[in-house]
Amino acid sequence: MNKIKSFALAAISAVAVMGFSSCNTSDSPSEPVFVVDLNSADIPFNVNNYWSDCYTAADLTVTPFVFSHRSWADEWDGVSYPAWNGFCPSRVNDNREFASDWTEHQWACIPQNPNNGLYLVGNSESVVSENPVDNNKCSIRMSSNGLFNPKFAYVTNSSYTYYCAKNGSAFNEAFTYEDNFVLHVVGVRMGTMTGHLQYPLIYNGQYLDQWGFITLEQLGTVDEILFYVDSTKKNSYGLTVPAYFCLTDFVYNLPQAANS
Repeated sequence: MNKIKSFALAAISAVAVMGFSSCNTSDSPSEPVFVVDLNSADIPFNVNNYWSDCYTAADLTVTPFVFSHRSWADEWDGVSYPAWNGFCPSRVNDNREFASDWTEHQWACIPQNPNNGLYLVGNSESVVSENPVDNNKCSIRMSSNGLFNPKFAYVTNSSYTYYCAKNGSAFNEAFTYEDNFVLHVVGVRMGTMTGHLQYPLIYNGQYLDQWGFITLEQLGTVDEILFYVDSTKKNSYGLTVPAYFCLTDFVYNLPQAANS
């Protein structure tokens, strides 16, 4: 793996806080592990290099996991506007700012992607519940509803959120030094939270602009993982910046009983 941190963020108060870490041989757990291979799912892409079924499909299956996805249309003044949340596969490499038309350019990660590698764009929800388990728009579970042990993954900012936070937009003011944007990862087993990690994507004026390594082992054995973002920038409708993040190279293993 070539994904390397660009800077270290100061720790913030959390149930558990993960800092940025570069990938090296010590990152790899000693026990046998498995990487979710997005290429194995034969995902169809449109000419813009994101999932062609983003606005039509339900959940995305990448054996042996199901990544949540929901699509619908909002009506406004007689016009239908397609919408989605959950995870959307992408291989977009254009990480420029598109302040004039983010609707057509919402599927990019901020690090460049010159080899067209696959990653997931996550879109959680602008309204964040105080109960972490209720923030379930972006979830990962096994298609067999079985148990698994999450090990680690790589995360980064989407270009959509990155530029809206850094420069402001028609819907939000630019972040100040005091503002933050944090990815939350929640382990769930039989509806009960097993662990809760927080990973800052924007903190104290610093913006994650490369892939950051996040350890997930503290979540324990789970039947589902939830991902969502939260921020200090909110109004009565929720987050003022897009609730987007990017994820790749999700690594896991199975509980010992399942391997025997």
